[in-house]
Amino acid sequence: MPEHSTGFTGAVPPTPRGPENWQRPAGPVSADAGGQVHFPPIANGLDYLLSATEHLTPDPVSERALKYAILHLAAGAEVLLKARLQLEHWSLVFKDPGQATRKALEGGTLTSCTPQETLQRLRDIAGVVIDDKDMRILTQLAQHRNALQHYGLTGPTATVGSVEARSAAALDFLIRFLDEELLPALTAEELLAVQDEMTIIRGKLESIESFARKRLKRLRAALEPVRANTVRCGECFQFALVIGGPRPRCHFCWSNPPLAYTLALHALLELGRRVPDAAFEHVLTGSGSLGERCDRCGCDTVMHGVMTAAYDDADGGLVALCFFCAEVSPTKPTCLVCGAHFEPGRSELGCPSCVRESEQQ
Repeated sequence: MPEHSTGFTGAVPPTPRGPENWQRPAGPVSADAGGQVHFPPIANGLDYLLSATEHLTPDPVSERALKYAILHLAAGAEVLLKARLQLEHWSLVFKDPGQATRKALEGGTLTSCTPQETLQRLRDIAGVVIDDKDMRILTQLAQHRNALQHYGLTGPTATVGSVEARSAAALDFLIRFLDEELLPALTAEELLAVQDEMTIIRGKLESIESFARKRLKRLRAALEPVRANTVRCGECFQFALVIGGPRPRCHFCWSNPPLAYTLALHALLELGRRVPDAAFEHVLTGSGSLGERCDRCGCDTVMHGVMTAAYDDADGGLVALCFFCAEVSPTKPTCLVCGAHFEPGRSELGCPSCVRESEQQ
């Protein structure tokens, strides 16, 4: 298998700048006695998103849960948007950047820009792509939060469906925003510090029905051309994990695990193969493989009996799929005795070794 990076090198950048020369927030990254790394703005924003998803997942969702989902989602959005603005330059989070001081920033005494000003500065100064539809969604979320704080959950937009739809739309944007604009700026240590929260949030996405419906509808056009090499994601369980390259990517929950991990998880969850702990460890360390050799790319990454998003097509069915180069080919039958895939010579129901063993008995 070609060498590929896991994305976690453990190296700390020598300068306080992230991708494309983003300015990192003022002050060094700190660590407590236990070695836990802190990156307050993003960690704080993720905590709000985690709370929002927890309030949206019960069935049915109570009025109180909806209220706090909106409040915490809006708070999380404001924190994360300003975190990206601060990556551009710390003075931009001030109401008047011309009056910005380090003392006010570090002491938390600043008067910060409004949500609308934050969005405008992200587009006009930081060059972040936020289309008009997402601008309306985030602006309405902030307005809804303000109304809720002063008047409670009342009015024509206070229905469960309306609140869930509004929250789902905002959450859809914020997950993309995190993945594209904030997480790439973190060091390996900072990524590890927020990994648990991101894993929990991704795990809850699938249970938020309104989010799932909206996101899958949005992704339909993008996923249609790659249905033949799209499989079910092992983290969110949606058919949105596009296979190909060293790190397959789920377009639903934005996870992009290393290829070896994807192979092992797919074998375990989707194909029902028993994967001993020792074998799993070998795969993850790159010293073993659960797949067969691919004739096209030469990698040991071919899985048989794979169900892709194209399974329901008239000429579709289970296929053999190379998880590295995305080559699709006819799948081999499974031996009824040992479970291995084999190339049948006639009409055997088992692999050659099992057939020979049976004939000798």
